[in-house]
Amino acid sequence: MSTDLRTFRLVCAPRNVEKVEELLRAQGFEFRPEPFYSMARILEKEPFPLGESVAARFGRIYIQDRSSMLPPLMLAPNEGDSVLDMCAAPGSKTGLLARLVGRDGFVLASEPSSDRLSLLRQNLRKVQAVNTATVHYESQKLPLPPSSWKIIQLDPPCSGWGTLNKNPKAMEVWKDEKTIPLVNLQRKLLKKAYELLAPGGRLVYSTCTTNVQENEEQTRFAIEELGFELFSLPHPEGFTIADPLLPDMDGVLRVDGSGGGQGFYLCGLRKPGNAETQIPGTCNPPGKKVNLKETEFPGSVELSSLPEGDIYEFKGKAMFMNRHALKILPAELRWQGFPIGKLNRGRFRPDPFGRCLLPQEPDNAALVIEKPQDIINLLSGQSLPAPAKGKGPAGLYYKDMLLGFTGKKGTRYVWTDK
Repeated sequence: MSTDLRTFRLVCAPRNVEKVEELLRAQGFEFRPEPFYSMARILEKEPFPLGESVAARFGRIYIQDRSSMLPPLMLAPNEGDSVLDMCAAPGSKTGLLARLVGRDGFVLASEPSSDRLSLLRQNLRKVQAVNTATVHYESQKLPLPPSSWKIIQLDPPCSGWGTLNKNPKAMEVWKDEKTIPLVNLQRKLLKKAYELLAPGGRLVYSTCTTNVQENEEQTRFAIEELGFELFSLPHPEGFTIADPLLPDMDGVLRVDGSGGGQGFYLCGLRKPGNAETQIPGTCNPPGKKVNLKETEFPGSVELSSLPEGDIYEFKGKAMFMNRHALKILPAELRWQGFPIGKLNRGRFRPDPFGRCLLPQEPDNAALVIEKPQDIINLLSGQSLPAPAKGKGPAGLYYKDMLLGFTGKKGTRYVWTDK
């Protein structure tokens, strides 16, 4: 298996897998399933960049290295869980975590870089991870209460030696003493993660490097210096797992990149004990709470499709605030909810990709497309016939799969992603 294989995952409910694959095949893409995750695929034919496909534009697939999918899958949160992602950008793992915890779960994603935070938010918007919130902090300084999380994902900055097929100079750039700042940062993040975990809580630590200093030696530091307990991770089917480079490391995963995908390292760490998480005081969401039912909004919007939570207006944007965030985030934390549209003079306009606001059953004004070519035509600027009555935005569906909202001018549907 080539290490240059392109992989992606489907972003949909199981009942929609066939429809997403239809969209891809209609544009000439060929692929096969991966054995380790039912939604993962290996790309076999790419007639043009996969990121420009209809499925990608509507966030129904996400291009991601197969090894990069492992940390959330190994962390394996249950539906309804709340998870802290300490080093989240560009959002690949965050988005997968959001899928795993489901509609009733929650993921808080932290990122210190302004540019990477913007990319994180863009990617979460595209896949409609409405059950997430983001914060702009150095995660080792996160103002969160001790023992306030049961599940944490930590994929810190690393030397990237496992990505040489994509970054051939990584080992040259990060070698010898140049990795010392990375090692020190990783230890600060591990220490903070131990503080934030409730007794009995678990953490998956991962890197995309093969460097023992950032891998097994950090696992040893976490156990011997911080007090973590190591727990075994299952062997993911379809991966070549190499032996650990230090003794007493049973259950860590050193993913050999020669088996396909990036070289990766993962270990499972548990905080000893058994106690409930400590819930802080009332949070302080940015903006003003609004009731969208008191605004003018398109008839195609179904507010009950959202998870439990509230909507706030912030700088003209309508932001969804998840109920978990409102309950567990402390007042001193600055955070941002999930954007679902815009508010202007008492009118709400949904995000064009905001399928989280669509009813499962299309209303009479919706555009339901049966042929993939019609979606391609719509995205290329062609209009499609619409009922004479009503105005947009209108719900957009491929068969019975939710896509987003399309515009309407007179008796024609038109696409705009503004």
